[in-house]
Amino acid sequence: MTVNPREASARLAAWLERAHGVTFRFGTPVNGIQLPHIETKDEKWKVDNVYVCSGYDFETLYPEVFAAAPLTRCKLQMLRTVPQPDGWKLGPALVTGMSMLHYASFAHCKGLEAVKQRVEATLPEYVKYGIHLMVTQNGAGELSLGDSHEYGWEVDPFDKEHISDLILRYINTFLHAPALDIQERWHGIYPKLTNGGHDLVLRPAPGVTIVNGLGGAGMTLSFGLARDVTAGE
Repeated sequence: MTVNPREASARLAAWLERAHGVTFRFGTPVNGIQLPHIETKDEKWKVDNVYVCSGYDFETLYPEVFAAAPLTRCKLQMLRTVPQPDGWKLGPALVTGMSMLHYASFAHCKGLEAVKQRVEATLPEYVKYGIHLMVTQNGAGELSLGDSHEYGWEVDPFDKEHISDLILRYINTFLHAPALDIQERWHGIYPKLTNGGHDLVLRPAPGVTIVNGLGGAGMTLSFGLARDVTAGE
């Protein structure tokens, strides 16, 4: 199932408020935790349990814990086309053979080493920038194209147009969509575990749980992980 994050995130928050009485404070980071209280710049809340799900922000809360964890940051660049004309539908999401090198789920494949050698020999710049090509379509008919992966604790705020050119150049070899005019370009940043793990769950203090490190699969894994982490509480 493919969802549009812009729509899904807002609708999910609205449903949680309506159906379960959840209180949200958007744009209001927690800057202090001393149980049974947490503090923001304007408020002080009394709580029983705290879950710190801070994404790539390793400095605000428990910086010493994050510094000792096997984490780095990943920056990715993506593009989105204008809506496709005349109701044209992509159908299922598309990926290329390079995705087999990116996702650990393919590690057991016997032919993977041959694919890796071919890509390294013929597409060295794609390997350098961690590019593997995916195409998905949202309900507005727009195509999302990407993406690249640059790793490091420090993240360059400036995007590389060369990476966008590489993405478009390769997508044009297999995607024949009516309109590939780009209307949006952006980059994202997420935490990535360096030890091969798929999630980081730490308890730095009684009643406090850090949940992080889902890499680029946060929207896919977060619901199941939340269920498992909170199951015993």
